[in-house]
Amino acid sequence: MTSLRTALTLRGWLLLGALCALAVTLALATNPQYGPDSRIYLAWTYWYLGHSPADAAQLSYDYLHNDPGLHNCWTCWRPDFRTSFFTGQYAIVVGPRLLLPVLSAPFVWLLGPSGLLVVPLVGYALAVLATVVLASRLWGQRWALVAGALLLLPIYVSRWSVVGQTEGPAFALVAVPLLFLPLARRTTRKHVVWYVVLVVVGLLNRQFAVALPAAVGATWLLVAIRDRALRNPWLPFAFWGNAVALVVLAAQMLVTPLLFGGDDLALSARFGDLAEDMFGARGVTAVADVTRFVIVSDLDRVKYDLPLTMLLVGATISVVLRYRSELSALAAGAFLTVSAINIYEFWPAGFRYHAPIVPILVLAVVAMLAEWWRPGRVGVRWVAGLPAHAWATIGVVTVTCLAVFASRSSFYGRTSLFHLAWSYRFLGLSPAEATARTYDQLSSQPFFAGGCTEGACWQADLFQHAASADPNLVYPLLSALFVAMFGAPGLLVVPVLAFLVTIVLLARFAAQRWGALAGTATAVAFVICDRIAVSALAGSADMLTIALCCGCLFTLPLDGRRGRLAGFGVLVGLMLASRAPAVAIVGAVGVAWLFAWRSDRSWRNPWLPYLLVSAGLSAAVVALGRVVPFLDARYSGHPRFGSVLAADLTALAGDSVLCAVLVLAIVTTPWRAAKHSLAALALGGIVAAILFEVTTGVPAGARQFGPVFPLILLAVMGMLAGLFERLGPWEAPPPPQDDETDVEPAEPAESPKRVMRT
Repeated sequence: MTSLRTALTLRGWLLLGALCALAVTLALATNPQYGPDSRIYLAWTYWYLGHSPADAAQLSYDYLHNDPGLHNCWTCWRPDFRTSFFTGQYAIVVGPRLLLPVLSAPFVWLLGPSGLLVVPLVGYALAVLATVVLASRLWGQRWALVAGALLLLPIYVSRWSVVGQTEGPAFALVAVPLLFLPLARRTTRKHVVWYVVLVVVGLLNRQFAVALPAAVGATWLLVAIRDRALRNPWLPFAFWGNAVALVVLAAQMLVTPLLFGGDDLALSARFGDLAEDMFGARGVTAVADVTRFVIVSDLDRVKYDLPLTMLLVGATISVVLRYRSELSALAAGAFLTVSAINIYEFWPAGFRYHAPIVPILVLAVVAMLAEWWRPGRVGVRWVAGLPAHAWATIGVVTVTCLAVFASRSSFYGRTSLFHLAWSYRFLGLSPAEATARTYDQLSSQPFFAGGCTEGACWQADLFQHAASADPNLVYPLLSALFVAMFGAPGLLVVPVLAFLVTIVLLARFAAQRWGALAGTATAVAFVICDRIAVSALAGSADMLTIALCCGCLFTLPLDGRRGRLAGFGVLVGLMLASRAPAVAIVGAVGVAWLFAWRSDRSWRNPWLPYLLVSAGLSAAVVALGRVVPFLDARYSGHPRFGSVLAADLTALAGDSVLCAVLVLAIVTTPWRAAKHSLAALALGGIVAAILFEVTTGVPAGARQFGPVFPLILLAVMGMLAGLFERLGPWEAPPPPQDDETDVEPAEPAESPKRVMRT
């Protein structure tokens, strides 16, 4: 079995450790640590510690009755909860789920009720380790790092690592058994035994664990049809795993009522009653309506987690394109099994039931990526430094994210009032006419109805531009033609075009320096940075400013090349005339100049002209705003570091990709800035953005980083590209050659094509 040391280098494990710590931190910040089910598991844990049922239930109540996770649970504490927690339907459900309460008992004894969170956290960590080890065995260290990152980034998945429920250990009991399956390895009876033992343990954690043996059965069937061999390496795992799973489930249904006085859940009757109440149908005729109801409800939750959304899209594409692959069969079998159980329970769970099978979905996606990016692949067409499959990947991610933004965005905000009004002014309307038309088109928008009263948001004179906090006439000027054609929706044309231009520029810039894969990863990372990319469908100048910053990258004296000072000046001038936080570009160039002075021992280095131009333009814009009121902006205010920082952290915590980029940039750029100009630019941009926001005293979430975000993202991608190149070879290590083969082995030496299908 692949060891942790050979699965990934020390730097790779440190990076994944940092991402894991970030994922857990965000999970703690964005989710309650207990849910309605936690009260039952905690009570049973106390019961296993020797308390009477009534005392155990009371201890659970004392700790959880005011917890935010149970705030809206009106049925959690019925008058008979001291006895009902251990009888009836609670007993039939929780009684067989021995694992979490039993394993948590010593931690609850040592740490109190919070000890219930230890086992879920350990289970999540084990799932990450198992996924990385298996990915390393299949495709090598580089793709193992990618697999670990894909598993750690979705917040709707990592949230279960710190919730006192069974999902945490379920992660490990799905991922760890995969190590014993015939995936790029020869298997023996020992592997079958370990696999079956883990299946049993999984069923003692939650009944949804039956998804794994069902998925293995589907994989055996695929291989049997594909290779025309019923007796293939998957047969022992499929037969014994499903046989033992059925026996355990039957025993749980029979023994639990005898031990705990439980009764039948009657899920069929419950399904029929709920379906009849909601859709007026029962039985098979209600399945389509219930399925649609569950899918729509879950998608309404999942779409707020872009990494998870893209993971699901990628897994679907992988299963379709690689339909002959064992991993595709595993992913499809597990997903369909969990979905069927979810529908049968008639409960939209916001991806809760599917979360433990995410390691399998991650492996399916990485299998497709590893095949697309395998060394020596031919038959691809290169455009602007990237192959066709790179642009296909970027295109799918971009279209999906735009669709997600369109489904959950109102498109307009308070600043849209000023932009639309000025667009009409540029079209020749009088101030009164522009104001009236702006009111007619935006007063029905959600932001307006949510407190945009006279003086608070809406004002009769929209042309005292200082109220908008930006000296912005560039964006409404560019939007004027589109506003003339489409009205208020015309404000969205420039942001969408700027979004597409930014994607191309980032991909091109990264590909020139670190290769096509880095270019693709940079573009994808930008698109799924939710708090940044969402401005692609917002009536504001944020995305335009980001695109202008990307343009500046090609004018700077990076890597010893000669810059284009005139082009830089034009682009910076447009940035400063678009958004006030764009002054952070001055800090970015200033820090780059300082580090160049330190390394060259001369203050007259190539960065000096760029610093003088950007600082001069900033001073000119600020001075002009003092003379012309509608060009003024909020460059000063009441510094409030603590409150601003707290508000920003709350706003950023929902975007794991953006948080990962910012954390990696803050940690790595200080010690990389002396050798890498991009790191110096990113460091200066971060410091300047924070100082600007603290000075103004107005929390802005991710918007304060927007104008310099391309610098931050590219600095992080440069660091990751260097780490990626230090990892092992592209090809996966050859499978071990075991001497004892009690179970029919896979072919000892598979062709490269066959290995990629695995």
